Amino acid sequence: MALLIGIRNETNKDGSVLLHVRFKNKYFDKKVYTQIKVLKKYWDKKNKTVKPNHPCFEQKSKQIKKLKDIIHDLNMQNIVSSLSYKEVRYKLTNGSYVNTIDSYLDQYLKSQIKETTFKDYKSKIQSIGKNMDIDSLKFEDICDKNNWIKLKEKLKEKDRSPATFNSYYKAAKSIHTHASKDEITFSVFPYVRYNSENNYTKKWLKPDELIDIINNLSSDKEGFKNDATSILIYLMMFSMRGMYRRDIDKLSMEEFVDSTYNNCTNFSFGEKNMVYRHFRSKTNKMGLIYLGLYPVREIILSLNHLINPTSNYLFPVFGGNLHPNFWSLQSKRFKKLTSHNFKSARKAFNTIASINNIPDYDIRELMFQQDNTISKHYKDTQAQEMLVKYSTYHFEILIKYRVHEMFQMVIHKLIENGQTKLSKLLKFEDLIKTINNPKINSTGQRVIKKVRHKNDNQILSA
Repeated sequence: MALLIGIRNETNKDGSVLLHVRFKNKYFDKKVYTQIKVLKKYWDKKNKTVKPNHPCFEQKSKQIKKLKDIIHDLNMQNIVSSLSYKEVRYKLTNGSYVNTIDSYLDQYLKSQIKETTFKDYKSKIQSIGKNMDIDSLKFEDICDKNNWIKLKEKLKEKDRSPATFNSYYKAAKSIHTHASKDEITFSVFPYVRYNSENNYTKKWLKPDELIDIINNLSSDKEGFKNDATSILIYLMMFSMRGMYRRDIDKLSMEEFVDSTYNNCTNFSFGEKNMVYRHFRSKTNKMGLIYLGLYPVREIILSLNHLINPTSNYLFPVFGGNLHPNFWSLQSKRFKKLTSHNFKSARKAFNTIASINNIPDYDIRELMFQQDNTISKHYKDTQAQEMLVKYSTYHFEILIKYRVHEMFQMVIHKLIENGQTKLSKLLKFEDLIKTINNPKINSTGQRVIKKVRHKNDNQILSA
């Protein structure tokens, strides 16, 4: 095996050329292109480096030396065991030589910044790459102004908040600044005007609007089941405190907290599989959510039955093994029905919480957001009294948004559509009688008596 550094014959308009490493053995003769650009007239062909009069000579020399070190390591490894072209190519593009932004974050930046900042950068780079349709973002990708202009337009078409683009752009710019100081990249980060956020009206789906949409659904119309399913998914995301898809997908029966909390006046914390411990995928913030509030559990059971009737457990939602396009298709259907996306459930939950005069710091806890104040070191948010407090807030938000009414309307229409097993599965008639005659406690709060399956671990077959 021979590995040789070379330059492309083609020269860019600015006189620069791209370095490559030529891989040659008795089976292959291929070139692996790097991301190192040099000016052709200053290239020292004999010594495989740049001449002393090359602009930014020291920086370019260090970059080329790192590449030579990797080639030396590969040659040593090849003596012990022959390396394939694929192995060499991986090492040159994704190994110790920093070729992608992800590899730079992991190998260099992680040790220089706070863990929360690192996770935020990783999350944003993943989102930027996904929206730019690029699997592994490179520095040249985020230094292409056209990519940012296209991204801005794409997010606008998706009706995303102006702040979304701004946060992506700021994160990428900050990472690029770090990489420039570490002499990993020498490209220039492009200037793109930020989105104006002053005149943006945050859109959320009001309960009256959704009730009108449900009322207008015809149970005998083709495609009704899918329409109803998309509405139930939105209600589930709202009822689970504005969880996004990634959080819904990671829900597991293993995360229930049993034998830790006791029943109290309004909540059955001590029952099996009632208190769930959740770590939000974006922030890794841990919080507790009580699933005994009507109709949180009932919505999930209904969705499981509609998507996977053989599912025996509450989680994973939909019974697992979803079609790859399931979320995309349901999201498009819901957007067509309501002109809102599933993520608007989080906006609606936050807005209703504010309307209910819940303090901002409690809203953050309800929505699994990080607490950046000093109080996070002293406040025990997992205490029994705190669980009562947050469950009460959660209950009031569900009532204010009229989730129980919308759920009943959808289920009634699904039963009309032929999904009669739902009635037996949910013990629907018992639930309706109970809800129509709610008990009133000393504070005037509506207390909904729970009608549950005998075995909360499993769904009874209908």
